[in-house]
Amino acid sequence: MDYPRYLDDLDPEYAAIVAPLLEHADVRGMDGFRHHDRTALTHSLAVSTRAWALARRLGLDAASVARGALLHDFFLYDWRDGRNPHHPTGHARVALDNARARFSLNPVEEDIIVAHMWPIGKPFYSYRESALVSLVDKLVSTKEVTVLFARGLAAFAWSLASRLAAALG
Repeated sequence: MDYPRYLDDLDPEYAAIVAPLLEHADVRGMDGFRHHDRTALTHSLAVSTRAWALARRLGLDAASVARGALLHDFFLYDWRDGRNPHHPTGHARVALDNARARFSLNPVEEDIIVAHMWPIGKPFYSYRESALVSLVDKLVSTKEVTVLFARGLAAFAWSLASRLAAALG
């Protein structure tokens, strides 16, 4: 897979923290899975970069936040194909298993990954960093889903207007 150009725009301090993860082919492969209005990789980078910046301001473990958030959706399958009916509640454990199999993780990073879907998924957060990433993920996801909804609504309105114009035309 080609090196995505948007990775060149990352803050150098953040990029140094996540470089070993971004160099891995499976992390890069997340760019091949659609997630909300983007890919799993771009979604995870959005969550990771925002949570990292907030963690720095709040005096939290920003490096663990950056790494854990980047891997929070490391489930490596297309959840839209219907073969994973328990995706909403189960993908965090799949992501954790995938991350553990490929990387050395600390307890904060592991908790960030496995707890990011609370309250839908279990368990509850064991660290403030986990709660932060979960909140940022929910905010980023809401924005992404809103964009999808707006695009769908615009397409519907365009279709309706075209049909109306043809009928009146």
